[in-house]
Amino acid sequence: MDWLTTVVATSSMVLAEGPGEKLYEGGQGEIGKVFLLVVVVIAVWLFSQRAFTKFIGFAVFVMAVSVFIFTPETITTLGEKGFGWLFGGWLD
Repeated sequence: MDWLTTVVATSSMVLAEGPGEKLYEGGQGEIGKVFLLVVVVIAVWLFSQRAFTKFIGFAVFVMAVSVFIFTPETITTLGEKGFGWLFGGWLD
């Protein structure tokens, strides 16, 4: 009977989640793989065209975008620490 209670509780939690949360959890890995594939294709194309400055600029842009998309907590933490360091004396 314990397994039935566990199954019912788990299924009710899944049904209680919003569609956005389910979509985010289900598609997070696939979005990362597609993002990586697109980045590799564009990088190879730029590299083959011998557009090295565009290649380097694209690489820097992709690194920044990937951090914002896949680990926004890191950006939030860095922003809070930077703000505290910059304006710490005035806020105390």
